Amino acid sequence: MPRQNKSGAAIPLKLSFGEFEKDGQRFFTGIARDISERKKSEAALQKAREERFAELERVRLRIARDLHDDVGSSLTQIALYSEVAKQKQNGNAEASAPLQFLVKTSNELVDAMSDIVWAINPRKDHLQDLTQRMRYFASESFTAADIDLKFSAPDLEQDAPLGANIRREIFLIFKESVNNIVKHSAATETEINFILEKDVLILSLKDNGRGFDFAAVGGDFDWKKGRGGNGLLSVQRRATELGGEYSIDSKIGQGTIVTLCVPFGENQ
Repeated sequence: MPRQNKSGAAIPLKLSFGEFEKDGQRFFTGIARDISERKKSEAALQKAREERFAELERVRLRIARDLHDDVGSSLTQIALYSEVAKQKQNGNAEASAPLQFLVKTSNELVDAMSDIVWAINPRKDHLQDLTQRMRYFASESFTAADIDLKFSAPDLEQDAPLGANIRREIFLIFKESVNNIVKHSAATETEINFILEKDVLILSLKDNGRGFDFAAVGGDFDWKKGRGGNGLLSVQRRATELGGEYSIDSKIGQGTIVTLCVPFGENQ
């Protein structure tokens, strides 16, 4: 409750009231406290937080640019020159084998660097940026594997701020799930639904592939190894760290559905 001092400047006040009885009479009290200094401290703290946030944004953007311009371009050159060198071996298997490994590794590093740059960039801290990257990755992966894709995601009206950590973790879980479908499901169709429902992000991937008996392997299955392993454990760990859940529903001959549910409000 603001009041004015003699010079006309507003003074923020905090009022508190009480009552008591004495000699059969009831008394009411009111105390006005000048909270000017507290207000100044709160304003200074808020300003410091905003300045720190702005500085972190600048640092993130600078790191993203440096990684893209320096490290990313160098890795791309390594991949290109390795491919050229491999092609000049003219069928020399002994010489081309290590070059093939170098080409494969450098290309994987280029992809990984691209993901890191995207995750760090503060300009990508939006739900729509995550959706677009997921759609592009799925389209590229499934087209190459001749798998039909249906992709449903939140529209522009549902766009919202989304921090770097949750963007990166959801995307890595998504990539692992897509790669598993491409490599091991023998599917011809995949349906992906990514929705924002109240305060929960829900991602599901459904394929019409061969499926597997999830109960027979004790609920601990990794497509890459055919049994419990680091692939699924890594996905489950990421989901848990986001406060979410990752589940698998699969039956032999009936395809597989994987679902990720992540609290949205807590991770923005």
